[in-house]
Amino acid sequence: MIWKTNTHAFTATVCQRTGQPCPALARMARALTHAMATARPVTTSDFLIEGSSELSHCPEGCTARFRAQSDQVRVFCGTDPEIETDRLDDYANMMFGTEFNSLPSGLLSTPPCAMLEASVLASHSGGEISPQVGI
Repeated sequence: MIWKTNTHAFTATVCQRTGQPCPALARMARALTHAMATARPVTTSDFLIEGSSELSHCPEGCTARFRAQSDQVRVFCGTDPEIETDRLDDYANMMFGTEFNSLPSGLLSTPPCAMLEASVLASHSGGEISPQVGI
């Protein structure tokens, strides 16, 4: 599932348990993007937060791990807590990235049941493009 706000582009997989998009995952990602935008004036560009949270809506119980940076937020649901976040990021790069990327089959023994990536949209100055003369 893909959607945009005025500031971010969101891309999410469907939950492998329910077969549907996860509204709690989307709400969590929106809250994280808002928190990062709020922190931006008082932090540096390399500011990063990582953590986890229980998504209480899930009848089976689902822990969502996240990594939030100034330009990108990623949330991984239903992952093994022992898996390094860098490995999850490698997997997300393969799934969400625009470039061809392959990984060893044993990178993740159990992939996330759902993932979401939120990327900051490029801002522009709002100026007009002037036509080039003589072309």
